[in-house]
Amino acid sequence: MIFKIVMLLIAAWISIYTFSFGVWTWNKKNRFGAFVVMLIALAATVTPFMYLFLK
Repeated sequence: MIFKIVMLLIAAWISIYTFSFGVWTWNKKNRFGAFVVMLIALAATVTPFMYLFLK
């Protein structure tokens, strides 16, 4: 159980960092790049949840 919590915290930290980079990119007027970075952040969030809870 502790392992799942640690893995989810790591995934959340990576997603938050990646999403904040997407926001920074959006503010620099690179809309397509920000959209792709935010999709990567979404995938980095959803994949561990699917793996840990739907297994």
